[in-house]
Amino acid sequence: MSPGRAGAPPARPHGPDPLERLLSHPRLRSPRRRRRVERLVRAARAGLAFREDSHFSFTMPQPILRRSLVEMGRRLGLPDPEDVFHLRLEELEGIEDPAAGPYRERLRATILARAAKREELRGVRLIDPRAVFPAPNAGDALVAGTPASGGTVTGPVRVIREPAEFGRLAAGDVLVCPYTNPSWTPLFQRAAAVVVDTGGTGSHAAIVAREYGIPAVMGTGEGTSVLTDGLMVVVDGDTGTVGKAP
Repeated sequence: MSPGRAGAPPARPHGPDPLERLLSHPRLRSPRRRRRVERLVRAARAGLAFREDSHFSFTMPQPILRRSLVEMGRRLGLPDPEDVFHLRLEELEGIEDPAAGPYRERLRATILARAAKREELRGVRLIDPRAVFPAPNAGDALVAGTPASGGTVTGPVRVIREPAEFGRLAAGDVLVCPYTNPSWTPLFQRAAAVVVDTGGTGSHAAIVAREYGIPAVMGTGEGTSVLTDGLMVVVDGDTGTVGKAP
């Protein structure tokens, strides 16, 4: 683990303003080009802020909706009230008498069939990430992707594929995952870096990694299949590569 990682994000030195670095490029000497790039950067920054705000507003009612649906499952007398999530909205809306025995048995049969199908498909990817995020030429690195948050960190790999595995991540681990969403955010307090199969610079993991000041490599397409638990790696968030530690 890199020095300074003790369960909290390290303090990152404040370098030159990224926009100033961009505007210092030789091809932007023209005032007209500089103004155009500045407009594009402002629009991108506003878009990212809107994206985060819209996600917050969209997910805020979800706990209430979930509790309502689980209560429906309880009133239907399902063995596990959460089995209600195997039903479609129109099926729930079409229930006239939750106490009706034959109708309740049909619902249970439907739930059992769909639960079995879901279990059959567990672990089967509907979309191969490499079809959307083709793995770039990694050169000597183990995997490569889009650089999304700068910095270089050395640490052990911890592959986390689902929320049930959150407790396996220790402080200083390199979080390797297929995706993230807001429920994954607490992991960034412990992670030394993050490597994700999907996503780009504007995705959830990239934004949160920049907020916590840890390196991030996005859209590797194969990070969770190539990297294994305990492997010591060097994550370079500036070049978008993950290599084996010397």
